[in-house]
Amino acid sequence: MKRLLIIAIICTAVSLKSCGSRNAGPAGTPPVRMQVFCLDNPPLIGVFNEMEIFEGGISGLAYIPGTDLEFYLVNDRGPNLVATAHPLADGENVKIFPFPGYAPKIFRARLESDRFFIIDEMPLRKPDGETVTGLPFPGSLDMNREIAWKDLEATPAGEDTWGIDAEGIAIGHDNDFWIADEYRTSIWNVDARTGITRAIWGPEPVNEYYRTIDTVFKYRRPNRGFESVAITPSGLVYAILQSPMWFPGPEVSEESRLVRMLELDPGTGRTRMFLYEHADASDNVKVRDWKVADMVAINDTEFLVIEHATRGNSQFMDVYRIDISKATPLKGEDYGGYTPEQLNDAQGAMQHGIRVVAKTHLFDMIAAGYDPELDKPEGITIIDERTIAIINDNDYDIDAPYNDAHIIKPGHQTCLYLFSLPEHLTLAGVVD
Repeated sequence: MKRLLIIAIICTAVSLKSCGSRNAGPAGTPPVRMQVFCLDNPPLIGVFNEMEIFEGGISGLAYIPGTDLEFYLVNDRGPNLVATAHPLADGENVKIFPFPGYAPKIFRARLESDRFFIIDEMPLRKPDGETVTGLPFPGSLDMNREIAWKDLEATPAGEDTWGIDAEGIAIGHDNDFWIADEYRTSIWNVDARTGITRAIWGPEPVNEYYRTIDTVFKYRRPNRGFESVAITPSGLVYAILQSPMWFPGPEVSEESRLVRMLELDPGTGRTRMFLYEHADASDNVKVRDWKVADMVAINDTEFLVIEHATRGNSQFMDVYRIDISKATPLKGEDYGGYTPEQLNDAQGAMQHGIRVVAKTHLFDMIAAGYDPELDKPEGITIIDERTIAIINDNDYDIDAPYNDAHIIKPGHQTCLYLFSLPEHLTLAGVVD
């Protein structure tokens, strides 16, 4: 499937949802051009409740340098359905995992002759070679702990100390990948040839393969851990939380726009943290609705980042260019009796001597032609100085709209969007 759209102004009638007031690009610039290609014949995972479920859930995207439009994709924890309204849920935060042994995968995909298709796949593996699963990590999401079932009869699916909810991928400099994990708020280093895990950086080490980052990350908002990962030409690894942490408690999510950004030097283990300010409330969208999705490095200090939010008929999907070169590294957790999250926004942070990450709005994805019905734009990569790609998470094209595990197929495909930018990005070295 191919569509070529040249968009100069606002949303078209692709959806009844309303768009925000952002423009396709900065005032006075030429329009952003877009092409879209949807995944052809995704592999079958299996059959659940007489319904075929296919590969999808793509949450991370990385262009393979030197290829003719080939990409690495990573998908998340596997098909799952909200079942909090199931008669047997008893008030618990229940998720049904139709295939509890499912292993999240790295796919290699190609765009050729207007076809976007998978050419290879590799499951993520433990150091002993056994595949990991996407089952909940024991003790994860303690404030809203998920209970995993494997069927409609409430049969427990269990937990997995190696469970991963993979949300981002970056190509490393040592025949490796860097994978963002939403469960633990962790970053995994994986062998590019075998999928075997080399090391995990997280706030709560559980085995000899763990390396410690700041333990404050254990306060991430449930299901809002690391959604992004990028590696710079100099080899530093970066990740941004999806939303502000619940630090010191959940109430901060009502007003705080300040999200932690982690810098990791894999060679030394040294880390730094910065504050990133996501967009403000707008239309029906509240502050807590905003999500920071994927990111990709332009050079050693600049990145592209996706932000998106949906509430009712209000919807925003934007790409920003950000710069950490003048941002203030955090020096602690107490700023006049407040945590960084309690400073709420860039102005509040500056009053305590913290300069947040600089950001410039690059373009409005919906105004540039992105289909707002695909409401999870979760992967971004740079192809060249004028072209970027974004991919959506289709949630394996299954949904339980009443949260009772009654399954429907909404008809959502996995689609790769190519955007031609009006201005050069000025790349430096290798990007993911």
